[in-house]
Amino acid sequence: MVSALDRFAQLELGTSVSRLAIAWTLANPAVHVAIVGTRNPKHIEDAIAAAELELDPSALRRIEDIVSDEVRVGGPSPESV
Repeated sequence: MVSALDRFAQLELGTSVSRLAIAWTLANPAVHVAIVGTRNPKHIEDAIAAAELELDPSALRRIEDIVSDEVRVGGPSPESV
């Protein structure tokens, strides 16, 4: 799955998979902030640039298609805690 997301990010969006992951998180209307961390200062620039990456509905559908075959991990949602 990660390799498919990486190909999508690079070939169709011209970005990195790490930027795509942060942009996807921020595209969720239930998310107000994405908390990221790194030990490498070079990765901070990549994380900041992700905030400028806007994913249109077709890109979000494509991401959903890629991850839809994966096994979902269950557990309590923040709303239920």
